[in-house]
Amino acid sequence: MRGKGCLTCRKRKVKCDEAKPICGRCHRLQRECVWSDELQVAPQRRYSGDGSSTIAIVNGSKTPAIQVSNFAGQNFVIEFPGIEKATIPYIHHFVTFCCRFLAYPNDSEGNPFQEELVPLATSSPALMHSMTALAAAHLSRSQRQHEMTAAHHYSLALRELNNTLSDPDQARSDSTLGACLLLCVYEISHSDNCLWLEHLQGARDLILYRGGPKTSDYLTRFFSLLDVSGSLSSGAGPLLQGNYWIDDGLGGSSSIDPKLLRWPYYDSDNVMVSHFHELMIYMAKLSRLSSEAMSDLGRQRPELIVQKAAQIEEELRTWWGRCPPALRDQSNDWRRLPRQRKLTVAETLEEEAFSSTKSCMCGCIIYLNHILDPIGQEPQKPEVLEAINQILEIAKETPEGYGLEMGLYWGLFMAGVAIFNDLMAEDLIRRKLKSDTSVSIYHADRALELLEVLWKRQHQYAAKYDWRQVQIQMGIQVVTYYLKPSQRKLGSFKLREVREIPTMSTIIGSNASELTSTGINQQPILLLGATGKVASRIVPLLSSAGYPTLLASRSGKFPSDLPSCMGVKFDWEDESTYAGLFDGKGARAVYLIAPPKLDCFEDMKKLIDLGIKKGVKRWVLQSASVVEVGDGPVMGKVSGYIQSLEGSGIEWAVLRPTWFMENFSEQQHLPTIRARPGTIISATGTGKIPFVSVDDIAAVAFHALTSSTPPNADYLILGPELWSYDDVAQMLTKKLGREVSHVNISEAQLAEGMAGFGIAPEYARMLAELDTYIKEGKEANLNGDVEKVTGRQPKKLETFLDECIAKGVWS
Repeated sequence: MRGKGCLTCRKRKVKCDEAKPICGRCHRLQRECVWSDELQVAPQRRYSGDGSSTIAIVNGSKTPAIQVSNFAGQNFVIEFPGIEKATIPYIHHFVTFCCRFLAYPNDSEGNPFQEELVPLATSSPALMHSMTALAAAHLSRSQRQHEMTAAHHYSLALRELNNTLSDPDQARSDSTLGACLLLCVYEISHSDNCLWLEHLQGARDLILYRGGPKTSDYLTRFFSLLDVSGSLSSGAGPLLQGNYWIDDGLGGSSSIDPKLLRWPYYDSDNVMVSHFHELMIYMAKLSRLSSEAMSDLGRQRPELIVQKAAQIEEELRTWWGRCPPALRDQSNDWRRLPRQRKLTVAETLEEEAFSSTKSCMCGCIIYLNHILDPIGQEPQKPEVLEAINQILEIAKETPEGYGLEMGLYWGLFMAGVAIFNDLMAEDLIRRKLKSDTSVSIYHADRALELLEVLWKRQHQYAAKYDWRQVQIQMGIQVVTYYLKPSQRKLGSFKLREVREIPTMSTIIGSNASELTSTGINQQPILLLGATGKVASRIVPLLSSAGYPTLLASRSGKFPSDLPSCMGVKFDWEDESTYAGLFDGKGARAVYLIAPPKLDCFEDMKKLIDLGIKKGVKRWVLQSASVVEVGDGPVMGKVSGYIQSLEGSGIEWAVLRPTWFMENFSEQQHLPTIRARPGTIISATGTGKIPFVSVDDIAAVAFHALTSSTPPNADYLILGPELWSYDDVAQMLTKKLGREVSHVNISEAQLAEGMAGFGIAPEYARMLAELDTYIKEGKEANLNGDVEKVTGRQPKKLETFLDECIAKGVWS
């Protein structure tokens, strides 16, 4: 019997796991994985019958290539010179699968991503790597061996995109905008974080740089779908003003490309697209209204929100009443209705699109009423109950396994928000949102995660919760900072602003433009204390931005899931490990953490002097808020030393953070807060502290390590508010629903207790003295250093506590 494995494994007479497009053995051994001696053709049939579209890998060619036959019967081969043949199966998967689900489900004919975007990848490394990363990311959801490929090409795409933006012509090209949008989809479909918004903001800047949105542009249409749907989740309003997906921006006008009138191919009369674009107008209005309702003005003037909501609802219902009966009056069981003939594939997909549009319309009704009554103080209105029922009926009738669920995600999520302790409805929504992701690019993992938390709280406390607040507490899809279009004059839009695209613009704020436009220096950035609270949070920031990073710790371990990271063993007590830090390419910058002892200066000076001899130009020291630069023992003397080197060309920064918020959730206070009753033990009395999040410290550190301009500065890193430990205990008591108290002891008792845990007595006394500084009011300071560096306000303590509670940290 003929084997079913790949040709590569069969020729070598070894077992194949038959994973496609690259089997596990070929992936592990970096061999070319071949599945046929002939063309591998994936036919995509058109219902009209006037030709067919096929896409195939050309295996016999010396240059990696893909053969495409478009709907007009034209045949052409796209060659990809200069890339490894192992990459071609991913490009094939992108063309044959990913393209079909980027904008509309089962969009297989006349698809502009296939016919116009893919050929551009032959001359655009950024687009090539973005396509490969997205394809590998999708495959990795069911075949984990593709994860490293996805992360590798994602990192390369970021780097190439950054290089591309130094050329104004390239910055205006479709390949650059397409690459940015594909990275956005990568984050939506593959990542647990919110960096999708960073890429979407970058795409917005590129669109403005190209002269503004154009309705004739398929990439603008795609951007609008991501922008409006994303704004409903983020609650911040669309990134571009106006109904730009219908009306050309900047007062311009352009005729619609005839190809777009047939996109997707099953919407031959443009009924579905035109009406969904009209629905997007109201979705955008609801997003802006939600943002306004959660603002200070909305809380102070709720009558204005009610008035605007009534106007939007009237306009929405009037529009729905004018929609064609085929859309508005579609029966939810249309698949089971008797017909004189069977629906064609195109007709079936059009009906599915109508169901999705109807589900979104019902979701808008729920969303609008949630803005007015987010915690269910009033009985649900009949129109809300009807909208929930319609969405659940559509979901029941929608077959699984065809990628159709992606059109229902928004409606299902809103129905999940609106139901209350309805186990059957929860089970249906859960099943549909967890449907097979191998048949679609997008998934609803984060939405379902939020709903599960929401439902659990409802069952536990018999009360409704505002999903927007729960979302903030969980830290998913939250917009912390962005520059609204109304704040930016297009006439002054410069290419320098376009360079803010690499995904760090929110994390490191307005200084993201300081990333070099000519590519990231290949020398690594060295982090000491890599497993510590701060350094461990700097690592993903550097990795995501494409910086090679060397992580120094006693174990030498490093996170294997992050690209561009390596580990090295280092111990302050073992001087023989110092030189190993600078082997190979050396280091372009070093993040310094002092050893836990009082007489650390000599050891740190030896390391600094050695690094300077090896070519290190920048040193960033983590010190403490009470230690002035050059003043006092421990880090004060070290900070004074690196500052004194500025005259010899050394770049430096001293970070002086106050007490960490994470001390409540990691190590120090964690076990005593978890105890029953909970306690916080200190010698601070009623002294107040501007507690700061380690995430904010890491953001400042990222800037200090990577900015193109030498920082040569002392940063006092403080949180936005002053709190005593009594205040924190009271807040935890209220939020946890059980007693947490502040136990105030003497400085001597605190030092004795720390010594009992193995801390050297003299070092324990020094740490205990810091509590006395707090008691004397020496930590009661506020400033704007974090916002100045990152462009955003530091995290509030209450937000941090809510996030911890949502994660069950003190349960």
